Amino acid sequence: MPKEPEERYMEWLQREEELWGIVKMQRATTDEEELRELLYSELGYEPTESQVSSFMQFGKARYEIMPEVGVTSARFDRPYGYQQTYRDVATGRFISYTETSRRIGEYWKGWEY
Repeated sequence: MPKEPEERYMEWLQREEELWGIVKMQRATTDEEELRELLYSELGYEPTESQVSSFMQFGKARYEIMPEVGVTSARFDRPYGYQQTYRDVATGRFISYTETSRRIGEYWKGWEY
């Protein structure tokens, strides 16, 4: 089943974290100029306002809201590719991206894809 665009944004943040480190990604998703530079180096062209806005929203969700709602994520490399997973911090159980989105949405009613 194809992934939703918002799930791809979260996966992109995870990949960039592995490449650049979590501190740089947290800073980039809160500092518009740094994010523009990062996206330019990744994409090879000047990012649009929509791209910058989307990545900043997903950065807020990943680095500020997910810890608040008790969700963590990890990317596992598999022989066939990779798998993005989400876990409930309290129970340690895997949860779906849909459940993760629901928790984020409840926490931050203004959060939109």
